[in-house]
Amino acid sequence: MIPAKLRYEIRKMFETSGTEEFNINRRTGSLNINALSNIGHSDRLFKRRHEVAGVDSAVTIVLDCSGSMEYERRMPNAVNVCYALLTVLAAAGVATSVVTFSHSISILKPWAMPVPRTKDLLESVYPNGDTNDYAALSFAHGLLLRRPEARRVCFVLTDGEGDPDATRAQCLSGAKLGVTTIGVGIL
Repeated sequence: MIPAKLRYEIRKMFETSGTEEFNINRRTGSLNINALSNIGHSDRLFKRRHEVAGVDSAVTIVLDCSGSMEYERRMPNAVNVCYALLTVLAAAGVATSVVTFSHSISILKPWAMPVPRTKDLLESVYPNGDTNDYAALSFAHGLLLRRPEARRVCFVLTDGEGDPDATRAQCLSGAKLGVTTIGVGIL
């Protein structure tokens, strides 16, 4: 069961990501100073703010499946966190995908796959291999950059035993391109 407070906070975080723009050539609203040159032959000198409420976000969850995740129930904890995030984000209407990594990288849940079908796949993940976190993060950022949503977020579920310098550099590179990366430590 996912706590109500967590569901509420995540939904609130992603529901306010709609678009906002100004409609120009209006008869009422705020004065559009760019239209003042038309004052003699037009009465459409105003602009009005137009907001579209809703979710304009995409999230990729990057799940560490390296050998270090098999110790002390790390993998079951990571699977539970991943499924909880997927469930809450789906309820908020956020597009989601899941990428797993160890020595190789794969897409566990594509964008169009329903969340309930993901549970069995997550539970069948077996941790083994090296920690290739930098390459997985780079791959996930590439997936997000191809999405049409304005807000792009990458959750990384890991025990942190990879290449911290290269991963930090990739996080900064993703931030410059508009991708927010959030690390979740699994113990």
